[in-house]
Amino acid sequence: AFKVDNSCCSQNSTQQALKMQRRSILCLLAFAACLALASAQELPKEATTEDVEKPKPKPKPKARKAEPCSFKGSAWKNSLSTTEKMWSGAFARLCSQTMLHPLDTIRTRRQAKGGLVTTWADCAKGIVPQMAGAMPAGALQFMAYESSKSSLNKMLANHTLGGLKPHVIEVCSASLGACAASIVRVPQERIKQPVQADMYPNWMAAINGNLEKGGVGGFFVGMKATLMRDVPWNALSFLFFNAFKMSYEAITNNAPTQQATMLLGAIGGGLAAIIMTPIDVVKTRLMLQVADKSGILPYSSIGQCLAKVAADEGPSALMKGLMPRVLYLGPLAAVTMAVYEQVGKVVLQRKGPDWCRAKPKKKNKSKSA
Repeated sequence: AFKVDNSCCSQNSTQQALKMQRRSILCLLAFAACLALASAQELPKEATTEDVEKPKPKPKPKARKAEPCSFKGSAWKNSLSTTEKMWSGAFARLCSQTMLHPLDTIRTRRQAKGGLVTTWADCAKGIVPQMAGAMPAGALQFMAYESSKSSLNKMLANHTLGGLKPHVIEVCSASLGACAASIVRVPQERIKQPVQADMYPNWMAAINGNLEKGGVGGFFVGMKATLMRDVPWNALSFLFFNAFKMSYEAITNNAPTQQATMLLGAIGGGLAAIIMTPIDVVKTRLMLQVADKSGILPYSSIGQCLAKVAADEGPSALMKGLMPRVLYLGPLAAVTMAVYEQVGKVVLQRKGPDWCRAKPKKKNKSKSA
């Protein structure tokens, strides 16, 4: 009986050992399968800078389209250089005075003491000094006018002057322009008007006559009267033109056309001519007066001339030559303003559509060795 029990125990232990071996073999097989799978899988490559996607740049905000350059107002003239303004003014004055010289001759001959009949041949008298003095006078006038206007706008940038600032600036700058032009205008008139009034046969004789009578100072006789006539007339004509131009732009919301500019200039110049006719008569009398046998001149001053003409010939004599003057100075202002602005616009348009944003070229300074 003891032997049988030992055999049963040995069989049980053998079965348990076989089970343990089987489990061990299964575990080893499973572990080997895991290793095979791990070795079969490829290792991932390291990421390079090329493989990394670059972040997309943020879209730039769309730039606003710049407003096109405009010729409204008068700010566009600041884009012109001083030389361009001078050439524009010189050409404008040459065109206007040469075209209207016959009317100027008729006016001068009518305002002369006693009046003079004018023929077609007389209309060309004094044309040479007229053309010779027109360009430098125009250049000086518009250079002084534009530069003073720009300076006054900067000085009064923080002031409104009760809404009258543009008109005050226009009057002051136009007056300064007329003063600058008088440096040429007065000698020009002293040569031109005596020829127009048949006091000298030609402009060379007029130059010699002025030199003989008063030397170089003889060319500036009537300077005060000329300033009293030209300064207010220029101030008023520029003032009227600027006011009419501002009204036109406010109504139409556009810059005036060439035809509109001429019309506005003609109205402004004509109104100023009517107002200043008495002073023009006095200026003409002072420039054309001749001393009597005792060497005494009939007119000694502006006030005395006004009073003497009104007393001797009646108050209406102070308005002599009104129609020729209006017919001369109205178109004179029209042509001058229109040509000056048109020449300036053409100069700027040749610089391209963005002329108002173009920066002025700086001159390269050569370094001294």
